[in-house]
Amino acid sequence: MSPGTAVITGQTGAIEAPPARERRSEPRQGVGASLWMIDHQGSTMLPCRCVDMSESGMRLRVPLGYGVAEGQRYELRSHPRGITPMSSLGVTASRWATVVRTEVHIGGGEDHLDVGVVLDTTHSISPVGA
Repeated sequence: MSPGTAVITGQTGAIEAPPARERRSEPRQGVGASLWMIDHQGSTMLPCRCVDMSESGMRLRVPLGYGVAEGQRYELRSHPRGITPMSSLGVTASRWATVVRTEVHIGGGEDHLDVGVVLDTTHSISPVGA
């Protein structure tokens, strides 16, 4: 986190310092991939960026103002519904996840929400346009 960046965690809105040490046990790797978060009705298609991931979770960077909160579930997709992917394979990787942590970052040039999600244990592949 850069100096001068405020961090607001959870739904309480309390400003806190980041945790002193990492509590998750799985190793994570940096990713930097663009994804879409889609709610279960398909009414919200939210662009996001995967910052890093482990076997069972991801840290996503989401624009502010979409109301993402702990406990919500989203389908994570490589592209939005109804859009043909750049790949010629004709399939979409899709994975459901539950939001377990949110952290607002204000200042430092890019206001955003860091979102921690736990991935469902099953993968799904769907045909293009599904």
